[in-house]
Amino acid sequence: MNDMEEIIEQIKILAGSVNEEKYDTEIKRGYELLVKLHDLGAEKESVYQSLLAYHSGLEDGITYNYIADLLDYVAGWCSASNRIWKD
Repeated sequence: MNDMEEIIEQIKILAGSVNEEKYDTEIKRGYELLVKLHDLGAEKESVYQSLLAYHSGLEDGITYNYIADLLDYVAGWCSASNRIWKD
């Protein structure tokens, strides 16, 4: 497993353990992992598709919402200051 795959797995682990009490903290951690992916040279589309494939297999709930929020960061559907891939 390469570094990028390991980071995607870390995001999935975070998503599986998130709860309402620590949601904001875990979103920040997920965001930081996305930034690491970017800094390693991961393609935006590749990251998006990996997370989308995981998201598609989830049922509605907090894990589903967590991954959806991270997908927004990848896609750039967030404030300009939070955009990771600036294309």
